[in-house]
Amino acid sequence: MIYPWQQIQWQIVSQQIHTGRLAHAMLLTGVAGMGKLHFANQLAATVLCSNNSDQGACGQCHSCKLFAGESHPDHTLIAPDEAGKQIKIEQVRSLKDKQELTPTVSKWKTVIVNPADSMNISSNNSLLKLLEEPQDNTLIILISAYPEKLPITIISRCQQLVFSLTDNNTALQYIQNLGLSADQDNIERLLKLAKSAPLKVIELLESDVIQQVQAIEADFEMVLKGQGNPVQMAQNWQKYDLQLCFNHLQTLIQQRLVNLKDTLHSQQAEHYWYIYDCIVKSIKLTSLSNNINKILLIEQFIVSVMDKNWNQKTIID
Repeated sequence: MIYPWQQIQWQIVSQQIHTGRLAHAMLLTGVAGMGKLHFANQLAATVLCSNNSDQGACGQCHSCKLFAGESHPDHTLIAPDEAGKQIKIEQVRSLKDKQELTPTVSKWKTVIVNPADSMNISSNNSLLKLLEEPQDNTLIILISAYPEKLPITIISRCQQLVFSLTDNNTALQYIQNLGLSADQDNIERLLKLAKSAPLKVIELLESDVIQQVQAIEADFEMVLKGQGNPVQMAQNWQKYDLQLCFNHLQTLIQQRLVNLKDTLHSQQAEHYWYIYDCIVKSIKLTSLSNNINKILLIEQFIVSVMDKNWNQKTIID
């Protein structure tokens, strides 16, 4: 089953499968919560299936049963041993050895690398050799929410499929059809927070993120007034998901900029653009490093905004 927001991408790969023009390597990108791994599994199962159709794998053949049981000899999943860790070069080297073997059950061999951006330089170089000399009837699927971390040499050798939602109606309807106990306002609020990723919203609905957002909004209002204790705020914020925190602050500032549109408040707009740049910088730092000092990052962000506010206090009072 393909999610409703993945239909266009599925039509593309399905046509390629049945015309014999499937790429040897694909890169699935998009924010977390778009179901990229689910799509990759559906694609791999379909390629390996002996009775596949436009709808995907049959689910009944020997290959499908092996895949469902996570024991298909012609399929390989490469992932870090632990969340947040790197994919080791030994994992990619063993893949290279396996790819030289003949398929044992299916006509194809498939590989999923998730997340591909967790590979280090050595792992990337080893994978690049596979992409430069692809084996016949082999499909390598890379998954990444941060494709900017991948070397251009790898990206250029993959067909890219981007998963995104510009219209929240599809996501909203899907979430509401699940019968979750959440009102539409909260769902729409979480869709903004999760960059319109439906599966991320479902995850957030089971957490206390609404309370977190309210606390961050209150703190941020104090920061904009040059008030509050950066050290204490940093202690509180570091308990939260920083990506979500800064995504929400970005939305708040964007709304303030929209409200200033077609007005003469150029100095205030310039001030908000400065804060917006601080937020974007913080988002990049949190996404590019797993070992970042969260408390220091938050403190630096808050102090930067408060210092700017102090210098321009008259325009925000």
